[in-house]
Amino acid sequence: MEEEMNIAILGCGNWGSVFGIIQDKNGHKVKIWEFDKKRAEYVQRTRDNRPFLLKYKIPDSIMIDWRLDNILQNSELVVFAVPCQTLGSVLVEIKKAGIKIKAFLSLIKGIDIKTLQLPAATIKKAFPESKCFVLSGPSIANEIIRNEPTAVVLAGNDLNRAKKLQGELATENFRIYLSDDMLGVELGGAVKNVLALACGISDGLGFGANAKGALISRGIVEIVRLGLKMGANPKTFYGLSGLGDLVTTSYSEESRNHVFGRMIGRGRSLNEIKKDFVMVAEGVPTAKAVMKLAKRYNVEMPITKVVYEILYKGKSPLQGLKSLMLRSLKNE
Repeated sequence: MEEEMNIAILGCGNWGSVFGIIQDKNGHKVKIWEFDKKRAEYVQRTRDNRPFLLKYKIPDSIMIDWRLDNILQNSELVVFAVPCQTLGSVLVEIKKAGIKIKAFLSLIKGIDIKTLQLPAATIKKAFPESKCFVLSGPSIANEIIRNEPTAVVLAGNDLNRAKKLQGELATENFRIYLSDDMLGVELGGAVKNVLALACGISDGLGFGANAKGALISRGIVEIVRLGLKMGANPKTFYGLSGLGDLVTTSYSEESRNHVFGRMIGRGRSLNEIKKDFVMVAEGVPTAKAVMKLAKRYNVEMPITKVVYEILYKGKSPLQGLKSLMLRSLKNE
């Protein structure tokens, strides 16, 4: 850590809580916003944030509040850890607070299904005068809180400020690399959630490592195809925020998208799982957005299409994955 910062984290779920805890340990002053008044007061009083944190308490040094202006006041960095589809409404509330924000950092991995914008574009449209950065990569929150080694990538257009932020947020177990490809970093993190659903579906059907290896390797091809059309650097997708995150999310038993996909593969419906699933599996809404982008940019994304059809068009998981094998043969 270079120097102490006042950090406001918007979102008191699993990742927001864990990011707050590691930055609190890193010497920063952390405040976390929980939109639900009753829940915010409970967590502030008890430090208990179950079901998002099962074995850990939020330190007394971190303030939890439902009043957004209290959280934003004097903050040097505002961190978004909210579901992607709620980002727009949160930005409206920040505007209402009327507090000048120096810099934003997005931890969100998703695409807005209405605007088809990635989080940074949504943030910059609302606050063009503020700096905006994104952090992504293989970052299972429960591993991070156990102090297991983790490497992620920080991207932004202002590389001097990004380098300073890199030093301020990195810890001995949380290594941060830099990139100037915000689009690629965000796109890789978003689309890999859809592919992780595919890998989970494959596992739920009882398929083995061969099937998963094919889904991962052909899946990264789909990300690269779309990224190239959208103007990203293809090298980004073979780094931490692309391939690294895809492999982690596709194999981890603590990955929401992998677990969600496995339930689908075992025959449960989307609505059934949503009732029981406490946390948001970003790949579910993102599948819709990616299919719209694939159509807009005329990009072939067969794995993503199958996931979309399973989720929203009633295609059976087995029929969907088998259809990938029956496509016309071609060069790799």
